[in-house]
Amino acid sequence: MKSKVAATFLALMVTAVLTLSLGGCTAGGGAEYRDPSVPIVVEKGEEFTIALESNPSTGYRWRLGGDLDEKVVTLQKVEFEEPEAERLGQPGEEKWTFKAEGLGRAEIVMTYARPWEGDAGAATVGALTLQAGEEAEAGEAGESREESETTRATEREEAEVREDNVEQEGAEEAGPQTLVFSVWVKEKGAKDKEPKKYEDPAETVEVKEGYRFSVVLESDPTAGEHWELQEPIDEELLSLVSVTFEAKGGGHAEGGENSGAPGEETWTFEALRPGEAELVFAYRHLGEREAAPGETRTFKVEVMAVEGEASSGH
Repeated sequence: MKSKVAATFLALMVTAVLTLSLGGCTAGGGAEYRDPSVPIVVEKGEEFTIALESNPSTGYRWRLGGDLDEKVVTLQKVEFEEPEAERLGQPGEEKWTFKAEGLGRAEIVMTYARPWEGDAGAATVGALTLQAGEEAEAGEAGESREESETTRATEREEAEVREDNVEQEGAEEAGPQTLVFSVWVKEKGAKDKEPKKYEDPAETVEVKEGYRFSVVLESDPTAGEHWELQEPIDEELLSLVSVTFEAKGGGHAEGGENSGAPGEETWTFEALRPGEAELVFAYRHLGEREAAPGETRTFKVEVMAVEGEASSGH
């Protein structure tokens, strides 16, 4: 299996090198992600792209820093998109397109490094190659450059390229850069499904992993009262998505703000992992956190695993 994966990866890297040589083109892989702090949430069957700044002239390129969990995601293609600016040596973007194959979580580790090891001068390969090209051109021409505005402009541009490469070399001397992207593949339709609403604490909240649900509570902000979580939620199992208030007359406000009339607070959560949790709500006067709540309501939550879950990501 590993040999097959290695062969596939090698073939993809060869394609990437050919693409880098032939020029830039735009990846067509759905949503693009650049920030590893932003989770990648997709549905089974979707494609997505990780787009990363890259400058092949420095000798550095992106590569996978670890094996993919191919039950969850597979690599589809790698492309290089050249910069729009015509300035020589400007970085472009490598676009790695993946497909969500199965339900679950996975990590994609991307490493920016040289394709070889132990070459201390590789970071300046772009500048060195440029200088060598200049000498060869001068030797073939057999004559010195003429002092003209065109030549001086070219020299200034080449000097800027060398400065850029020197700056990048200093940034890369610390070693390869590694980024880790977290991927969560949900069941098809999970992102768009309307959250089920629960009003009675006697009814257990039953929700599948990756789906959302709402707890609806009567509230009267005109009396200076509102609901709040009495205890922190289990962030391994649940995340709070939003809190909204709707007055009985139809007025609607985000964040449970006072709309001037009694109505309902809607607390929407997302189920992250299978397990059991409790949501304890306390009804208090605004600004009286230390006082005993006038009422509490406890909702039991059971998060069920989605059939076909491939990986937990741990």
